[in-house]
Amino acid sequence: MRSPTIAIYFVQKCLQNLQQQPDLQLKLLNQNHISPSLLKQANARIPAENYANLCRDTMQAMGDELMGFGAQAQKLGCWTTMTELAANAPSLGEALKRLTRFYRLIPWGLNTNLEIHNDIASISLTPNTANSEFAPYLYESFLFYIHRTANWLIGRQIPLHRVDFSFSKQPHAAEYWNLFLTKNIHYQQNHAQIQFSASLLEQNVNISAQALEKFLNHVNLAMITQRYTSKSWHYKVSSLVEATLQNKPSFTDLAKVLNIHPHTLRNYLRQEGFQYQEIKDRVRCDTAIFHLSSMGCSVEETAFLIGFSEPSAFIRSFKKWTGTKPMAYKKRG
Repeated sequence: MRSPTIAIYFVQKCLQNLQQQPDLQLKLLNQNHISPSLLKQANARIPAENYANLCRDTMQAMGDELMGFGAQAQKLGCWTTMTELAANAPSLGEALKRLTRFYRLIPWGLNTNLEIHNDIASISLTPNTANSEFAPYLYESFLFYIHRTANWLIGRQIPLHRVDFSFSKQPHAAEYWNLFLTKNIHYQQNHAQIQFSASLLEQNVNISAQALEKFLNHVNLAMITQRYTSKSWHYKVSSLVEATLQNKPSFTDLAKVLNIHPHTLRNYLRQEGFQYQEIKDRVRCDTAIFHLSSMGCSVEETAFLIGFSEPSAFIRSFKKWTGTKPMAYKKRG
């Protein structure tokens, strides 16, 4: 299975507060097989595993789990302690109460709250003081980690009704689908929050000691690469495209496999906020980066593996997807 990829924006943010230590920045990039040249390419992407490792190493190097984005450093081990408390809760509702209560005790600049209104549960982030300002990265990353942790606690993907941000729409906003798996995202709201069905709070939490140990061994990787079977048409089409890349099936062929009329399938995808070409390009891009960066395949091999008959056509498409040529992603020793 292909490795998901992460937009270069998140790599830039990961290293942002080390700008005064360029040697350390370069060391972290090199040890995680990320070419420094990619930082200058707005459309560049890297394997999710490389980014997860970079986050872990940056947090350790800074001694701060918030990587400099909070009001003050968050000591290493805070997330582990919170996770252990949540994993021993009897239900998701109790686990999230413990999570939000734990982070209200830490002076990191934001208040975390769990509330229920009209059968909708929400977890919100609000600054401790009215004049406090934090980068969008702090809100988007922390809500992402809360959502993925909640998924892990009950062993299924929690569909989000909506995601609110207190900041304006960002240039990388298209990436929020990959983070939250919803297109219902709103900006310049009163506070940042995720919303979901309150009935899910009754779900049991049953995490074994072995599962907890595995999760905590590399939290960033466990959450960034997290996958649960989804009923969305986007997920179904993405999975089918991934499985049949070399055969180059037409959209009609895919619809036939899914036992649905092509016109109906296009409408379903449109309702979810996607177009088929967008899905196909993302799957091919992610798969190509996986083969180049993680598997060490040549450009020619990669072109063939994702369904291109000519390397030149692959190179042109890859540059369109990422802003740079495939060789920039070649695995280094």
